[in-house]
Amino acid sequence: MKKITRIAYNSADWRKPTGEASRHESTGSYNQMFGFGHEDWLFRAEWLIDGWRYAFIQGVNKSHAKLIKAGTPVDLTLFTILPDKRRCIVAIINSVECLDDQQAEDALVRFKELGWYGTMLKEIDGVGGNRSALDDTKFAKHILNVRYRLENVQPPPSDPYFSLSDPIVYRSRYQLYDYDRSFPSSSIAKKLGRAGSETPPSAEPFERRASSLVLCTPEHARMQVKLKAELHVEYPKAEILCEQDFIDVSVRTDDELILFEIKSDIEPRSVIRQALGQILEYAYHPNRSHVLPVQMVIVGRRPLAPADVTYLDKLKSKFFLPLNYRVVAL
Repeated sequence: MKKITRIAYNSADWRKPTGEASRHESTGSYNQMFGFGHEDWLFRAEWLIDGWRYAFIQGVNKSHAKLIKAGTPVDLTLFTILPDKRRCIVAIINSVECLDDQQAEDALVRFKELGWYGTMLKEIDGVGGNRSALDDTKFAKHILNVRYRLENVQPPPSDPYFSLSDPIVYRSRYQLYDYDRSFPSSSIAKKLGRAGSETPPSAEPFERRASSLVLCTPEHARMQVKLKAELHVEYPKAEILCEQDFIDVSVRTDDELILFEIKSDIEPRSVIRQALGQILEYAYHPNRSHVLPVQMVIVGRRPLAPADVTYLDKLKSKFFLPLNYRVVAL
């Protein structure tokens, strides 16, 4: 699914509020009334939870129910209207996931625990905005409504401006429009990494160690709890542990050790891509010794598509991997 949507103008690369959109938009718009927009933190790259950036996009807000029902990621082209009224592509984000109500609520809890929500309020104050509007459900049901991975973000084409013949020049609403235009690779600038920013990371304390502690997503935690409950029924006499040596869930029977690696992406192909390297290390790295034969299970939220089944079967047959896939739906 390919869509395009407008986001409010922000000269700080959508890493913090600037208050500028309120001066350029018409009377009665959200930015004009409250001095900031939920999208002002869209590319706050240091606010990551297990590789995911949780954020808000107004076009998604207006199509929330429809996107949740579809249950598939969206490839989003984002554009903004500059102060001189030109329409300009901001970025292209592939595989954007729309958060359901539970996901949105869980993500906000995590933002508050990490101090990020408090930073948002302080930054609204800093531009003279009205902080009470941030969680006013009259305008937006949730403060966070999407998530994406930084590696799926592409910068705009080398010429980011829409020509006068493009239908987008007549679009000004903050909503999703169908958009199947693609850009040749030569017109896309170097893919974004973690770009530098004048905005320093949050000073709110939270523990993070690259080799040990990982901030799990709320979806991941819920899947882990549900999987463990299912396994207790399936293996009533087995030893079932979570997070032993950083393995999401392990089952030890008299005959084998089963390792489960959970990824909460919607697309099973992405689940396999994200999980495969980790679970192979857990099973075969020489720093990890296992007495029992090892079985590996990748866990995702959605069933495999036919092409994914073919891919997994090829991995198993070509490399003789004791590898399977399991669905734990939320």
